[in-house]
Amino acid sequence: MRIRTLTILFALSIGLLCLDASGQTKINDLINYALEHSRDIKKSDLQYQEAGYSRKEVLGKGLPQVSASGSYSKMLYDVEVPQSAFDMVNANVPANYQQMVTGILSQMDQIDGIDMASAGIQVTQLIYSQSYWTGLQTAKKAQELYSILKEKSEEDVIAEVASGYYQAGSLMLQLQTVDKSINNLKEIYRISEVSYKNDFIKESQVNRLKVTISNLEVTRQTIQNGITIQVNYLKALAGMPADSTLAIDTTMLLDDFVNNSAATAFAVENVPAYKALMKQDELYGQQIKLSKATFLPTLAAFGQFNYSYYNVAPVMEEHSNMKTIGLSLSMPIFTSGSNYSKVKQVQLKQAQVKQDILKTKDLLTVSYNSALLEYQTAFNMLSAQKENLALAQKVYDQTSLLYQEGMASMADLLNVNSDFLQADNSLNQQILKCKTAEIKMLKSSGTLKSLIK
Repeated sequence: MRIRTLTILFALSIGLLCLDASGQTKINDLINYALEHSRDIKKSDLQYQEAGYSRKEVLGKGLPQVSASGSYSKMLYDVEVPQSAFDMVNANVPANYQQMVTGILSQMDQIDGIDMASAGIQVTQLIYSQSYWTGLQTAKKAQELYSILKEKSEEDVIAEVASGYYQAGSLMLQLQTVDKSINNLKEIYRISEVSYKNDFIKESQVNRLKVTISNLEVTRQTIQNGITIQVNYLKALAGMPADSTLAIDTTMLLDDFVNNSAATAFAVENVPAYKALMKQDELYGQQIKLSKATFLPTLAAFGQFNYSYYNVAPVMEEHSNMKTIGLSLSMPIFTSGSNYSKVKQVQLKQAQVKQDILKTKDLLTVSYNSALLEYQTAFNMLSAQKENLALAQKVYDQTSLLYQEGMASMADLLNVNSDFLQADNSLNQQILKCKTAEIKMLKSSGTLKSLIK
């Protein structure tokens, strides 16, 4: 029986991956699922969010800053008033003042410390700083860079998932071929057993046919194991649970391929890897401006509101306040060449990136031209492989009929069966080559997302 799909059934716990009416998973559905659940893409998205918060952090430094402070302390010491002081009051101070002075001395004798407390709030607002504005632009460029890197991660995931999907489909096509050959040979084996019992053929011919069938069954099991491994690997790439259902649509490889034979237009500016380098070059340019901005002054306004308390008793009966407003100017004068060296380091890094850009542009152009040539060559050979398979099928059918009529030998039948297997596998491999070359061509041109449109 011709197998069109391979379905690995475990717990049906997943409803996120869409299957069509036949229970097959289309490649665009699988890619869309991978773009949503791939761990690599989730990591890229987290990095992009991190860059966004870094930009907000820089932005916040130019907005009003408010801080508050407070303190409390107690100065501990003992004031001892000697008895001679009281005696002097009684001897020298007029009688109507003696009670008051004596009371004051008594209070001083009881002091064991001084309570001090203060509270304040300070507001600052940046007025001018070239470093701030340049830093804000630099943070924006960094966020844009992570956006491009996320796009690059998406294309990498698409390429890996598509390649894995086609590889699994190719193995399934091989399995179909082996199954078809086994079924045909089993029918011949049934007829051969009858012929052997009637002494029309030798036992060795029947045994040879049986050995061939056994070898094909071993081959079938090997391919089946390969399919299971490939499908499980494909699940891991797409971020699918291991117990989910995944079906590979092999008809897509055979029926839809010819419709996608047009070559894509190449523009290196569309390739995420190249765009990332260009954005990195812009980022280094901003970092150079940021380093140079440290030579310029910074102006900020500030206001302070302070309240203080001072008393020998821990009761806030009276307090004083002070309000201060002003401007703060910071001007770097001499840094012993450290800022200059910092600028030169960034300039040299930017020069290195420019060399990477030129190299990457050449390599991407070569990669696209090679992928295009590989695709066109594989596609042109596809028709020849289809004709070869049709001819091998025709020869097998004719030889099988002649064998049943006793006009062809067992050796002839096994030889044409081997030729049929080889022709069918050659076609399967050619289809895989076309699909693989198509992925390379789309990725090298930055148009890999066209697979999901």
